[in-house]
Amino acid sequence: MPLKYIHSPIKWRAIFAESAFIGASILLAFALQDWDEDKDIEHRTMIALCNVKSELIFNQELLKNDYIPRQQGMLSLSEAAIFELKAESKTKIQLNQFQEILLTEPLRYSAWTLAGESGYLVYANFELATEIGALIDYQEDRYKMIVQRMNSSIIDLKVLVDTSPLKRFITLKDMINEWTIQTEYLESRYDNLFQREDFIALTCNE
Repeated sequence: MPLKYIHSPIKWRAIFAESAFIGASILLAFALQDWDEDKDIEHRTMIALCNVKSELIFNQELLKNDYIPRQQGMLSLSEAAIFELKAESKTKIQLNQFQEILLTEPLRYSAWTLAGESGYLVYANFELATEIGALIDYQEDRYKMIVQRMNSSIIDLKVLVDTSPLKRFITLKDMINEWTIQTEYLESRYDNLFQREDFIALTCNE
């Protein structure tokens, strides 16, 4: 006598429910993974910007507490030399003194360079990043060139024996004035950046 197999009905609802649960679990896992990646990118971007902010704070303090006082000292020294040369045709002030005053710590920009190389600036506030980039470009291009030209000019003035000492110091004073004007402009760029709400909003452990 042939055996008859009794087939139990397929529980489609249970299968659909289980499939939906598995699908939802997979989607949730991907969502959590994306969320973790987004949080990691956000965290690393903030670290990069905070390093840049710390470096900019250092530069601003260096300008206010070191560069500007040095320039004032060099300007006073050149004016004293010019006064003595006009009154007595000689001065004890030497160009070497200016070269020694000119030696100072350079403004920094390595954190900005590293932030750019890391690729995390792509995720940063575009307007803020653009403003910082413009500031760094001016600082490292035009402003640094003026400092280098100052040093070169002092060296040149020391060997120009055919030029009268008075003319040398007048030329030097003019260059110091130009450097001072550019420093004041750079300082104003820093001040404007530090007053931006998005820059202030960078929550860093300073």
